[in-house]
Amino acid sequence: MTITAVRAERPTELSGGRTSELAVQDDHLWSPVTQFTLAGLTADAGDAFEMWGLARVADRSWTLLSSTGATASAIGTEARWDETICSVAQTGSDAVHVADLRRRRDPVLRTASERWGLRAYVGAPVLAPGGERLGSLCGWSTTPTQDDERLRARVTRHAHFLGTTLARELREVRATRQAAWATPPASRDALTRLPDRRAWGRLLHDEDERGRSLAEPAAVTLVDVGAVSSTRGLRRAAQALTEVAGSSSTVARTGPRQFGLLSCAVEGQHAGAVADAVLAGVADALPQARSGRALRRGQSTLADVWAAAEGDLLVARRGTR
Repeated sequence: MTITAVRAERPTELSGGRTSELAVQDDHLWSPVTQFTLAGLTADAGDAFEMWGLARVADRSWTLLSSTGATASAIGTEARWDETICSVAQTGSDAVHVADLRRRRDPVLRTASERWGLRAYVGAPVLAPGGERLGSLCGWSTTPTQDDERLRARVTRHAHFLGTTLARELREVRATRQAAWATPPASRDALTRLPDRRAWGRLLHDEDERGRSLAEPAAVTLVDVGAVSSTRGLRRAAQALTEVAGSSSTVARTGPRQFGLLSCAVEGQHAGAVADAVLAGVADALPQARSGRALRRGQSTLADVWAAAEGDLLVARRGTR
């Protein structure tokens, strides 16, 4: 199950999926850098491109982090990556200009143009120094435009700089997360010594504070250990789940016979892949257990993801999947 934010009230191609009310608000370099970059591109482009946006791309999802222009979508708008103009138009590391989207044969480009009234596009991938795609820097226009080599060069340079900046920001987020997970929780379950339900809520809240503004994907897996009820059995289950979690997830006891695992991206592996590995590990370690999972893409809260995982677990308990 995948959780994204609620549908935007005023969709555009940028809002091909859904939106949340969260704006980019953090105390790091990332927010002022993106705002300065988009403002500069707006000034450089003049009347040619009236909308500019910076999106995060992760786990096959596109989420708008910052934008300019009166007709641009809301911050937090989320869409499937393969349904965006960026996924089709961007073919390399340099900026690409599409003078008139309606003259292109690709159905994604034509559909987006006709549905949302977009005619021209310029954009470049936001890449980490190692080449991993982290996002997309884009400009849109409601009228056809002429190619501008100097503007494309500026978009390319800005995208490269933003890639370096975002990669550094994500490294800091992940380092802070690991340090927090290594810190003893404020409250523990007396039986298993794992974080208790109250500490679990704090884990989800803190992860929202760290990664939500950057659209960092995260997954919640809930495990019902079934008939296990003895002290020894519950402690064994807790130990098995701790080993399954490794360094990419953290585990807490969320109920009498229920445990929760929070999984996030690690170097070279997205949160969805981490959560898949967690599910496989749970099935091997505790074959009698039932599991439910939900994945956060975009900027939905982990409280919502937790609720969705509860629903998925209920389905598993009923044996309907």
